[in-house]
Amino acid sequence: MLDPARPVSTIHRFSWEEIAGLARLLADRLADARVDGVVGIARSGLVPAVMLSHMLGVRPFAVLDIARTHSDAIRADKSQPANHGALGLERMRGRRVLLVDDVVGQGLTLDAACRVLVQAGADPVTATLVVNRDNLAGRNPRAIVDHWACDVHGWVIFPWEGKDPWEGSVHA
Repeated sequence: MLDPARPVSTIHRFSWEEIAGLARLLADRLADARVDGVVGIARSGLVPAVMLSHMLGVRPFAVLDIARTHSDAIRADKSQPANHGALGLERMRGRRVLLVDDVVGQGLTLDAACRVLVQAGADPVTATLVVNRDNLAGRNPRAIVDHWACDVHGWVIFPWEGKDPWEGSVHA
């Protein structure tokens, strides 16, 4: 679904193979992070969070349901992050946890999630597969996220987004 009112200059469609490579690269970069818990941000952050949990050998896992977008459309409207709840968060108290999302731009979702984790007694380390530099407004990505695998300019579509993630068409 494309919102014609919001033109898209570049769309980056990642394949499963590319995602596996990015996750491996990110796991290698996190080797010395010494995390003992993983928290995925629902919805799209769950896939890379599970992948990283396995790659890093870290079993304690929790989910934060924090949303900004109102639809699955390309360039969908966004609002302030809304916390819709958590699953397994009590397991993260006293842990250094890896907080994972799929992509970061302005950093509002990661910031909101970090606040929730700190209030729950966890010490968050942030990671995303992709940094979208179009949304950084000239800021250094390190001010927003601790670890990431790649940078892009434009909209990102992951292979799990769409009605059939195993087909080539996304948002058909």
